[in-house]
Amino acid sequence: CQQRNIMHNTMVILNACLHLSGGVCAQVHVKSFYELDEIGERTKNQYLLFQSFAHQLALNFWMRKYKDVAELTEKYSVKQSSPQMKRLMNTWLALYKGVAYLNLARDTKQVKWKILGEKAVTWMSQLELMSRWNFENKSKLLQAELRYLEGDFESAETAYKASIKSAHDHRFINEEALAYELYGIFCVENQMVDVGLKQLYLAIDNYKQWGAKTKANELQLLIDLVGINDLKKLTLT
Repeated sequence: CQQRNIMHNTMVILNACLHLSGGVCAQVHVKSFYELDEIGERTKNQYLLFQSFAHQLALNFWMRKYKDVAELTEKYSVKQSSPQMKRLMNTWLALYKGVAYLNLARDTKQVKWKILGEKAVTWMSQLELMSRWNFENKSKLLQAELRYLEGDFESAETAYKASIKSAHDHRFINEEALAYELYGIFCVENQMVDVGLKQLYLAIDNYKQWGAKTKANELQLLIDLVGINDLKKLTLT
């Protein structure tokens, strides 16, 4: 039983990694998230269900499926009555939720997404006070996205650059790539095309170094196919 639990939890991680890297696991059949969720529900394995939720959320986030991020978060939050689990979710997933909510707010103009995004920014600022090393770059990035939403472009640009530097200094290569990506989209959407393209290609390089070849290829493909004038469509899929 314990070995099966370990195997199922490992499959959750493998699922996300294989999707992002474009890799294949020929040695063993890796169950889908749907199959793993069914096992978690049937065996009442809350840890497996949380791991599956968290990795599905992360995968959707990195592929910019922000509506799915919001829907997954809402669906899972309803199931959680434990204050400890909700606090863990808020801490671990604040970056994902914050970026998703603020992008949805910009895209849909719905106030509810801005309110949720602002809450994520506030929470991340508190986490930064607890651990600058772990949370500074994330806090700066959410601040940049909020300032962009509010139309304060100068402050947004400053915060994007600060997030990139912090992620680089603290060796979070995936989050450095994310900051380059979001800063690049910001630049392109605000008539700084040359600067924006440079940031996007830096993002692609970092994603490749991280091992997320699918993410890098998807971003490159969208740049090539959508066209620079329609690049703002990259923020939501």
